[in-house]
Amino acid sequence: MGAELNQITFGFSSPKPDLETGSFSGFHRLSGLGRTGYLSATRHLKQPLCGNEEGWGPLSPIRYDFTPCFIDVWVAAVAAFGILFGSIAVWWLVRKRQPSAIAKDWHFWTKQTLLVLIIADVAVQLGIQISNYKDIWLLDFRVWTTAATILSLFVIFTIQWLEHARLRNANGVVLFYWLLLLIALSVKLRSLISQQLYATNQPYFITYCVGFGLSVIEFFFEWLWPKKNDAYEVLIEDGECPVEYATVFSLLTFSWMTPLMKYGYSTYLTEDDLWALAKKDATKTTGASFDDAWQHELKRSDRPSLWLAIFRAYGGPYMLAAVFKVGNDLSAFAQPQLLRYLITFVGSYYNKGEEPQPVIQGAAVALAMFGVAFTQTIMIHQYFQLAFETGMRIKGGLTSAIYRKALRLSNEGRSSKTTGDIVNYMAVDAQRLQDLTQFAQQLWSAPFQITICMISLYQLVGWSMLSGIGVMIFMIPINGLIARYMKNLQKQQMKNKDARSRLIAEIINNMKSIKLYAWGAAFMNKLNYIRNDQELKNLRRIGAGQAVANFTWSTTPFLVSCITFAVFVLTHDEPLTTDIVFPALALFNLLTFPLAVLPMVITSIIEASVAAGRLTSYLVAEEVQKDAVILKEAVEELGEETISVRDATFSWNRHENKAVLHDINFSANKGELTCIVGRVGAGKSSFLQSLLGDLWKTKGEVVVHGTVAFVSQSSWIMNATVKENIIFGYRYDSNFYEKTVKACALIDDFTQLPDGDETVVGERGISLSGGQKARVALARAVYARADVYLLDDCLSAVDSHVGRHLIDNVLGPKGLLSSKTRVLATNSVPVLNESDYICLIKDGEIAEKGTFRQLVAMRGLVADLINHGGKADSEETSTASSSGSDSETSTIMDSQRAIEKDEMEEADERVGALQSIRTGNGTSSSDPKRRSNSMQTLRRASASSFKGPRGKLHDEESPKTRQEKEHLEQGKVKWAVYGEYARTSNLAAVGVYMVTLIAAQAAQIAGNFWLKQWAERNTEEGANPEIFCSIEASRKLHERMATAIFRSPMSFFDVTPAGRILNRFSSDIYRVDEVLARTFQMLFTNLAKSGFTLVVISYTTPLFIALIVPLSAMYIFIQRYYLRTSRELKRLDSVSRSPIYAHFQESLGGISTIRAYRQQDRFEHENEWRVDANLRAYFPSISANRWLALRLEFIGAVVIFAAAGFAVISVANGSGLTPGMVGLAMSLALQITGSLNWIVRQTVEVETNIVSVERVLEYARLPSEAPEIIHRNRPPVSWPSRGEVEFNNYSARYRDGLDLVLKNVKLDIKSHEKIGVVGRTGAGKSSLTLALFRIIEADSGNINIDGIDTSSIGLLDLRRRLAIIPQDAALFEGTIRDNLDPGHVHDDTELWSVLEHARLKDHVAGMEGGLEAKIHEGGKLYIFLFVTVTDTPTCLSGFHRLSRRGCQVRHPFPSRVVGHPAVCPLSALRMLASTCAP
Repeated sequence: MGAELNQITFGFSSPKPDLETGSFSGFHRLSGLGRTGYLSATRHLKQPLCGNEEGWGPLSPIRYDFTPCFIDVWVAAVAAFGILFGSIAVWWLVRKRQPSAIAKDWHFWTKQTLLVLIIADVAVQLGIQISNYKDIWLLDFRVWTTAATILSLFVIFTIQWLEHARLRNANGVVLFYWLLLLIALSVKLRSLISQQLYATNQPYFITYCVGFGLSVIEFFFEWLWPKKNDAYEVLIEDGECPVEYATVFSLLTFSWMTPLMKYGYSTYLTEDDLWALAKKDATKTTGASFDDAWQHELKRSDRPSLWLAIFRAYGGPYMLAAVFKVGNDLSAFAQPQLLRYLITFVGSYYNKGEEPQPVIQGAAVALAMFGVAFTQTIMIHQYFQLAFETGMRIKGGLTSAIYRKALRLSNEGRSSKTTGDIVNYMAVDAQRLQDLTQFAQQLWSAPFQITICMISLYQLVGWSMLSGIGVMIFMIPINGLIARYMKNLQKQQMKNKDARSRLIAEIINNMKSIKLYAWGAAFMNKLNYIRNDQELKNLRRIGAGQAVANFTWSTTPFLVSCITFAVFVLTHDEPLTTDIVFPALALFNLLTFPLAVLPMVITSIIEASVAAGRLTSYLVAEEVQKDAVILKEAVEELGEETISVRDATFSWNRHENKAVLHDINFSANKGELTCIVGRVGAGKSSFLQSLLGDLWKTKGEVVVHGTVAFVSQSSWIMNATVKENIIFGYRYDSNFYEKTVKACALIDDFTQLPDGDETVVGERGISLSGGQKARVALARAVYARADVYLLDDCLSAVDSHVGRHLIDNVLGPKGLLSSKTRVLATNSVPVLNESDYICLIKDGEIAEKGTFRQLVAMRGLVADLINHGGKADSEETSTASSSGSDSETSTIMDSQRAIEKDEMEEADERVGALQSIRTGNGTSSSDPKRRSNSMQTLRRASASSFKGPRGKLHDEESPKTRQEKEHLEQGKVKWAVYGEYARTSNLAAVGVYMVTLIAAQAAQIAGNFWLKQWAERNTEEGANPEIFCSIEASRKLHERMATAIFRSPMSFFDVTPAGRILNRFSSDIYRVDEVLARTFQMLFTNLAKSGFTLVVISYTTPLFIALIVPLSAMYIFIQRYYLRTSRELKRLDSVSRSPIYAHFQESLGGISTIRAYRQQDRFEHENEWRVDANLRAYFPSISANRWLALRLEFIGAVVIFAAAGFAVISVANGSGLTPGMVGLAMSLALQITGSLNWIVRQTVEVETNIVSVERVLEYARLPSEAPEIIHRNRPPVSWPSRGEVEFNNYSARYRDGLDLVLKNVKLDIKSHEKIGVVGRTGAGKSSLTLALFRIIEADSGNINIDGIDTSSIGLLDLRRRLAIIPQDAALFEGTIRDNLDPGHVHDDTELWSVLEHARLKDHVAGMEGGLEAKIHEGGKLYIFLFVTVTDTPTCLSGFHRLSRRGCQVRHPFPSRVVGHPAVCPLSALRMLASTCAP
């Protein structure tokens, strides 16, 4: 016997071990097998380090078991793990974690006491071993294993001692140590039972069992018994995320999500229920990481790579994900090998003449299949979680970078990047790169899986697998051509999306003008052309290309398997047995995934590469000149120089030689008011922009001392309260705040506002009039207590007496800012009288400068300007006096641009002339408040600490907001939404799709049955009809939503931020266009697949149904349990995304102001907070998916184990089950768990994405204005022929719930009368015009025009017959012709005549393209406002042209129509075209 044992190296040796020793527990009734047991030893070592007769084995020749020496290999490996990684953990705890003063409670002492007992127990085991091994114990591996175990336990003791004061959770090394140790000890315990050690050496067996039991208690005590949080208050931070203190097991199983899942199941989740982000996921962290990486790229190369920057910033965790992906791939391909062993085990009982294998071998295979399946589940979901987290960090980092870049863009950098483009970079392109993280690893993983598959197939079918490789090589160039075609289509699609986004943004921002001009149909047609004829047409091409790609890839596995088996049959004499067919079938099933996923990978990479190219070009776009302005410390004494410009020349575009300002020499001193005057377009606004550093300085020097406050010509108001707009991020000082609002004449306005200065003014300041916005902007500058004030015509939008109040209390020598440097661009004579110094700019140069008296005495250009202004003043004063009114003519307007001379100046200057400001009779209510102390010492405002996006930052949160909270559905998506989506789809295409789907699945199952006889399986059909179904649905839904938006009353746009509407048209429509179609397709495919598979399994192994029924019940429960939380998280994700875009758009409109106040950091923080608020919903949403999938797949692993275990028990009991039936049942069982998992996930995905349909339908059902045409009551063709307007006790409000803005107005305007409407800011002048056009509807009373009640006819009939020059600018991207005549109903002669009367004909004729010359977004290139949009015909003219242009405009306005300076019943276009055109 000894000689035989010496020859054992591996496997079993004759004589065969007894089958009875192969039981699962190891227990048997045979005697005499323990003589070579664990405690037996020879006198001398016959094998290195092993003193047992059975040697190293690893399998015993006596029992179905490991040898006594080999059994300790597992324990030794765990001990080595504890010593090595435990030492690292000790170092980390000591060096990286600071201890806290935490008392050692009973929990700690119980745990440590247990560990001491375990160490003592193992020491006793060591003593027994030494006493039994005698002479050879010092060299025996078993003794050293026990000693190493004791050492490792001391290391674990140290970790548990240190972690108590340093960690709130159990250390990962400790938990894994105890888990692995228990597994190793369990295997050893079975071996000891098999050796019957309980009979031969009872003391050791009892000692071992006690140690084992104590280890189990210690493990569960460490893992499952939570530490008390109240004892760890010093370690707990506000708003922390549980992922930061979760145990390693909790991280692997996503159990840290369970509390939120439970809470979401019982309660609808709200924003307040969400956790904070982990520090590593916060946008501040991810943005800084990307910025560092991008700066490294810029230094490294002239052509920086966005890919390398992203990898440098976020590549670490993504590489760890690759490790998990390798583990998953290897686990996946282990299953077919285990299936082969299982079929062999079944065959040993079924085939006659074969020796049956022991039950433990079959049980071991079943356990291994379960273990592999569970490991695969853990690996794949850790991979996905890391991939999604990386994607989330990329999105956060890129969003932050895009925002920061927008604040630094120069004029030329911004000229090619419209607001729509930049919003798309954030909404679409960053999303593409985020989505890529899910697929990018497949670039190496797919070939890796294919390689493993081919190696495994070689083991089964030999060189026949080469034929399969040949098929795949043949398919590569075909797919390359498809990929190139798809890339070009994707590029075009992104351009189409940009065009649609830009158009929608313009439509939303200028909706009032569109309604006033009745241009809705023209712009709807334009939108439908871009949407239907460009975007959806291209999407159909993409769908067709994707269908071809899917077809080629789905046929590849079929061709590979078919040809491989055909070649095998032709070249091999051996038959295709079940142990070849079904493992090969499982391998071909695995081969399907990498081949099927490659098209998605290619598509995702194509989309991401296009997005990366666009983002790179944006991130390298030119920025403002850093040294344009030299900033120095503030000066202290009055009269010291604070602004110095020496021989400076400026240009709007650094690439052009065309300068906007030449050879400027200028200085301003502390305590002085300097006025910049000049004709329209001379360069006044450009001069102020040059002092801010917004222009490109080609030569010279600009020095500014101290901080700067800037008031732009067009007031920029944030979507916040009035108080927050004034304070603007500075610390609140109640005393100075009161002084500021009084000086800026805001007290009376606060009494009129619904909530005083806590009123949220809404997007673009919709709740304020033009004058109120101007004074709020001025108050913001005053409150900032800056050293230098740059004011761009800030008095043009206020009434005359208000202007005098501002001069006396703010700008003048006794005003709040008297100790500050003030530079004011204006043509107002009253303020010139108060100025210390005047500069006149002409043709981009300073033509005259001096004091007011000096320049008047010179009788130069300034004197001419003052004389013209004085005449206009006196004429207007006499007119006002003769009327007996003490009110001043209102000039409430947003200062807009006007056309004058230089093309590039017109592109960017925002120059506005204003009528001279004077003090009217009785307008000054009190003397200017005198200061009690010198304003030289006016304390500079200090910045307040940033509080995050609560209150002001979330437009949905403030209880006093005048914006409506975005509607948020709760609960299950209604079936009506699914029905609506189905009705809008192409039902014929849906029918075709369902038939082909069922046919494909039937063919596949038929192939599986045939494969029981021969190895071939059919393929699924590759077409994608669902894409075309969804395009039809998407087209109809988009059209309905767009129509509803056009037909919505203006009150909707007053309370709804543009970003929210844009989110529906971008993000939600994207989901309806593309995501929903793919989700439905995967759901239907897996439903059909699972249905057919269940039928087959029920036919082959009927008892399996007993598992399917409870399994289905568990699946349904988990789905419902998960769905409630996931649904609300998805909705919160959607709703929290809108404020990001709203804030981004708002910031883009006020970049000059943000830069001037040097508040870029604050706005960047605000953007980061908004992104974080969105990610707080997104992160638990993706984690909930992992939580669900892991639990479903764990159940699937249990099903695999049960199916395999059932087969083992069945054949062991002589059921006669065939290997073929087991192979077929197991191969399908492996698939059905995945299919059922996908059904749950896709059901959830459908519901979470159908929310987008729900949101689109919500807007498609918005309340509509009155009908456009009432066919039974249409006005005569010639109406209105006389122009008689009658207001009959007319009252109106802007919307329900607000006060009346017009109260019982009774007014009768006769034919041929020209009426001027005057009144204070907010008196209701504009409201009167809006009532005429029924932008606001009557609360009581009515308006008659030529005897027809305007409320009785359709809106289109009314608005087309009237026209207006509106208060707000409305320029659209396109040509000059498009802006003058969007409906293209006038010919060139009429348009040129209009331009001639507006003094623009020569300028337009000199432009490239004439009427077809391009106007960029917002009219950035050409100042065209006079023709289409001004408040009054003269409001943008300088004094020197007032009378001339006034005559020019008055002449074409015939006396047969009603007109007045503030309300013109004909638009400039139609008015001039109809009266002046030849």
